[in-house]
Amino acid sequence: MSRVVERVGVLAQQVGRGDLSGAADDVKGWVKSETVSYGFRHEFTQTYGSPSPSEVPLHVIPLDETIAPKVFDLDGLNDRNRALLERRRAIWEAGFEGGHVAVADDGDPAYLQWFIPPHQSEKVRDYWGPLFPDLNGDSALVEGAWVPPAYRKRNVMSQALAMMSEVVGKTSHEDVRYAIAFVQSDNRGAMIGTMGAGYELYLTRTERWRVGRRSVDFQATAHDAVILS
Repeated sequence: MSRVVERVGVLAQQVGRGDLSGAADDVKGWVKSETVSYGFRHEFTQTYGSPSPSEVPLHVIPLDETIAPKVFDLDGLNDRNRALLERRRAIWEAGFEGGHVAVADDGDPAYLQWFIPPHQSEKVRDYWGPLFPDLNGDSALVEGAWVPPAYRKRNVMSQALAMMSEVVGKTSHEDVRYAIAFVQSDNRGAMIGTMGAGYELYLTRTERWRVGRRSVDFQATAHDAVILS
């Protein structure tokens, strides 16, 4: 399923449940918008400092058919969070590999993240278009992060992402050297969480939409550039 088809599907779901405001915002974005995101990279062979500990004890498991119903449970979510989680479920249904879940002691999902392996690079391009650089056979794409509302502002992301990165670095059957992640420039919390997990700035991405047409530009960025203020 292409990114455009996925967007149209989400739009139809928004309209179907009466979320006309959210649907209108999405349509406006496709007509004319400019979004800046920062690209971060984690090198598996490097040693990074320990992230700030989560307030919730966590352990990492694969995203599979057993845990998926709990991860993608929409009950009790507002329209905005339903739309966000539906987009993550679309990634799962599209067949992307490398999904991981950090669960609390009671088995409740606290963090979701994909580390899409290099051999799915063509699938990434078909699904997201030019939104990400080529994985070059040595990079896993970190995408689809989700923190359920009950676990937000509890310092879950940094530790969960660091734990997942360690698992992927040790268990990948491909010659994966890097994990790469992109975070919108206005998502301060996600940037802090990503850097706290040992990811360093290396790219700036500018995505522009003009009447349904998209262009994406990448610019190399120094790892110590000031992006938080």
